[in-house]
Amino acid sequence: MKWLSNRYAYPLVIFAMIASIGLQTAWLIQLFHAQQVQVKRDLDQAVADAARMSEYLSVAPGHENNDNFRNFFLSPEWLQLKQAYASMLNMGVSSRFETKLKNDSTLINIRLLIANKRSGPKKRKVISVFDDGETLGSVMAADKKDMRRMDSLVEVECRKQNINEDRFFILYDYNTGRPESEKDFKRAKNADYQSRQLGYNLNFFIHTYQLVVPSITYTVVYRMRYYLISSLLMILLTGLVFRFLFKVMRSQRLYTQARLAFTGNMTHELKTPVAVIEAALDSITRYKLAEDPVRMENYLAISKNEINRLNLMIDKVLSLEQLDNGKINLRTELYDVQQGLESVVSSMRLRNSNGSVHIEYIPSEEPCFVNGDPVHLTNVFYNLMDNAIKYSGPEVRIQVLCTSVDDQIVVTIQDNGPGITKIYHERIFERFFRIPEHADIHTVKGTGLGLHYVQEIIAMHGGSIKVLDRPEGGAAFIIYLPAYHEI
Repeated sequence: MKWLSNRYAYPLVIFAMIASIGLQTAWLIQLFHAQQVQVKRDLDQAVADAARMSEYLSVAPGHENNDNFRNFFLSPEWLQLKQAYASMLNMGVSSRFETKLKNDSTLINIRLLIANKRSGPKKRKVISVFDDGETLGSVMAADKKDMRRMDSLVEVECRKQNINEDRFFILYDYNTGRPESEKDFKRAKNADYQSRQLGYNLNFFIHTYQLVVPSITYTVVYRMRYYLISSLLMILLTGLVFRFLFKVMRSQRLYTQARLAFTGNMTHELKTPVAVIEAALDSITRYKLAEDPVRMENYLAISKNEINRLNLMIDKVLSLEQLDNGKINLRTELYDVQQGLESVVSSMRLRNSNGSVHIEYIPSEEPCFVNGDPVHLTNVFYNLMDNAIKYSGPEVRIQVLCTSVDDQIVVTIQDNGPGITKIYHERIFERFFRIPEHADIHTVKGTGLGLHYVQEIIAMHGGSIKVLDRPEGGAAFIIYLPAYHEI
C-alpha cells in the first residue's frame, strides 16, 4: 500500500486535476463562444427594435390612435421588408420609395427597376424631392434630430438586454452607401459586433444607422459569471478533496507507524517489570530467602512496586480506550487544585528522594477551586510531572505554579529539559505520538499516551492546555481550567 500510494498517488492526483481543469476550460471556452453568438443576437434585436420604433415615431404624429397604423409600422414583417429594400441599393437596382400620409390612409410606393443586360458602370443620379415648405437645411436638421432619437432608443434597448458595453455608431449615406466618418469605419473593422445598416425615418431617406460595439467580452463574462464561479468552486473543491484524502492517507500512515512504535515501546515497558518480578521470585526460590526474612521482604517489596507499575500502565491504556469510546463519566465535585498539586508534588519528591530531583511549588494566595473529577485531574498533574522528570536529564529542576486569573485557574509546570521544538507543539498531544530523536529510537521509553490523555481530560473539564519553550531552556505546560463559582 505504501508503494502504491507513494509511487502512483501524486501522479494520479496531478493527472486528475489537470484533466478536471482542462475539461472545465474547454467547456467554458465553448460556452463563451455560445454566449458571444447570443449577445450578438440580442444586439441585433435591440437595434432592430430601436429602428422600428424610430420609424414609427417619425410618422406617428396625428396617427397615435390608429391601431392598424401602429401595428403595421411596429411589425417585424415591415422591418424585414424595409431592410430588404435598403439592401437592394448595393445590388445595382434602381429604386424609388415614396410615402404619403393622409388622414384616412397611408400610401407607400416602392418601385424597383432591374436592368436586363449588364452595362458599364454609370454615375448614379440622385434626385431628392422635398415636400412643400421643406428645404435641404430643414431636412438635414430633422434627420440629425431623428438620428439622436435612434441612438437614444438603441441605448434603451441595450439596457433592456443588460448590455452595457462601450459603443458608437456610423452613419452611411443612404444613396451612395458611403460612411460619413472614415475614421469610425476603419475602427469598426476590428470590432466584435457590427449591426446591419438600418433606416430610422420614413419621411425622408438621407442616412442609415449602424451600431458598432468594439468589445462584448465584459457582457459575455458577466452572463457567464455563475458558470465561472461554479467551475472555480468545482476545481477548488476537487483540490480540497484530494488534499483531504492525502492528509487522511498521511495521518493513517503516521498512525500505523505510531502504533507499531507504541507496540514496541509498550512491549519493552511491560517486559521490564515482568523480568524484575521473575528475577525476584527466582531469587527467593533459588537462595531460599524464606530463611532470610529481611531480604525476602525487600524482594517482595520490589515485586509489589513493579506490579503497581504494571497496573498503572494498564489503567492508562484502558482509560484512553474508554475516552475514545466515550465511556468515561467524570465524577465532578468541588476540587481544590492546590491541594491536588501538593499531593502530587509530595509523592514525586518521595519517589525521587535521591537528591537529583528538585521540585519547587509556588501556590496561589487566592483559593483555586474547580468543578472537576479529583482522580482524573490528579492523574493529569502526575503525568505532566512524571514526563518532566523523565526528560529533564540527570539534574531535574521543576517549577509548579498555580494562579487564579479572572475566571480561570492557571497551572504551569515547567522543567529544565531540552524543550520541545515548535513544530511538535500541537502533535505531542496526538495519540501514540512521540517526538523522534533518531528514527524510532527513544532514549526515554514511553507509550505516547500520557499527553493525549491529559489533553482529553482537560477538554472534558472545559479547559485547554498549551506548551511553550522557555527562553532559559526547557518546556512549560500551561493548563487553563474554568474556576468554580457558586450559583
